[in-house]
Amino acid sequence: MIKGRKSSYYNYFLMLSLALIAGYFFTSLIFLNRTSKSGKQAEQFGMTVEKTNSVIQQITQLETSSYSYVITKTKESEAIYMHKKERLIKYAKKLGDHCSAHHFANHETEKLNRLISQRIATLDNMMVQDSMTTEMQMQQMSFGNETTMAILNTLKKIRAMNTEMREKSQKDAEMSNRNAMVLLTLFGAVMLLIVFISFFKMRKEILRNERYLKEINQINLELSSMNENLENFAFVASHDLNEPLRKIKTFGDLIEIELANEKVDHNTIVSHVNRMQAASSRMQELIEDLLSYSRISRQFDIVKQINLKEVVNTVISDLEVSIKENNAIVNIHELPTAINADQIQMRQLFQNLISNAIKFKNVDVDPIIEIHSERVNSNQIEIEELVNSDIQNYWKISIADNGIGFDEKYVDKIFAVFQRLHGRSAYEGTGIGLSICKKITENHKGSISAHSVEGKGATFVIYLPVN
Repeated sequence: MIKGRKSSYYNYFLMLSLALIAGYFFTSLIFLNRTSKSGKQAEQFGMTVEKTNSVIQQITQLETSSYSYVITKTKESEAIYMHKKERLIKYAKKLGDHCSAHHFANHETEKLNRLISQRIATLDNMMVQDSMTTEMQMQQMSFGNETTMAILNTLKKIRAMNTEMREKSQKDAEMSNRNAMVLLTLFGAVMLLIVFISFFKMRKEILRNERYLKEINQINLELSSMNENLENFAFVASHDLNEPLRKIKTFGDLIEIELANEKVDHNTIVSHVNRMQAASSRMQELIEDLLSYSRISRQFDIVKQINLKEVVNTVISDLEVSIKENNAIVNIHELPTAINADQIQMRQLFQNLISNAIKFKNVDVDPIIEIHSERVNSNQIEIEELVNSDIQNYWKISIADNGIGFDEKYVDKIFAVFQRLHGRSAYEGTGIGLSICKKITENHKGSISAHSVEGKGATFVIYLPVN
């Protein structure tokens, strides 16, 4: 019985909600249609003003060209007059068609056409009458000026009618908008009332569902994070960690075979043991890097302000031996003296980047490393996740070197876990350094990117929030 009541209530709620949504939808359509119509009417009113201006301009130019002909009597001035006459007739027709299409000022446009024809006839007559006395010319000009004033008054009346229509249209639009807003408000109020009533009727169920949903979302987030970490660790276990394990097993088997011989070659056994130790050291290094990456993901504090220049100077001091051995030069320019960041992670970030700049150097070329910073707005950044964030200002920190660089098609690969562009025999390391750098910047709601030309150095760009 209770289940039936709930089902009936849900059906009633659904039908009423659909009816309200439909009403909201149709009211919105009416509102949008009226807005569109108002836009078209505004365009129409603007075109009316534009077309009347064109007629006035053509009248003025026609009169000027006629007077020019009367004075000069040249074919060129006559041709200009004929051209201006055609344009006046053309623009007057456009104005008439425009008014007719929008159903206003039809009587005025007919009157305008008669006056224009009359004015043209006066000008034509004045141009062909060579023997006209000065008094007759003055009479013609006076009559023509009266006609021109009548034309201007007619155009003024058309504009006035246009203005009147515009004001009426605006009032109608305002009234329509008010009515639409009243209806939308009414629909909204009724919908809020239904939601308010429904809230109390389904309160327990909603609260229970919300609690379950939060728990499920939290579990999903944890599972997603765990799956991502498991994928990374599985990759390492199946590739990088498996390699030294195979070596240890292989050399262990070889030692077992060697010990089974009557004559044991101790040098061979020592060689195999050394290789096993090298493989185990490699495995230990990978495990330590994995633990380091795991700690980076979990342990950080960005509440305190730190002096980034002091952090970088400390890193330079820690790398003093490597810098001297490679005859490297590190130029530190302006850096933020107050930034919210985890000091330990910032040290690791700059240590990894500066170490890489020293390690991946060109043969017989001393490394030169330039560190710059500047404050930028998010709209100056081309990284999508930063542009779409709520943070407005970032520190842009650039670390540029003159090393071997890399092909930019591998720019995404270099930040992946345990991804290398060079063999271990050429350059030592596990390939996790830059992935740690990326994780550190993500922890700080920032980003890291790289630009390079192979053989001509690389530039790593770090973005960190100002606050």
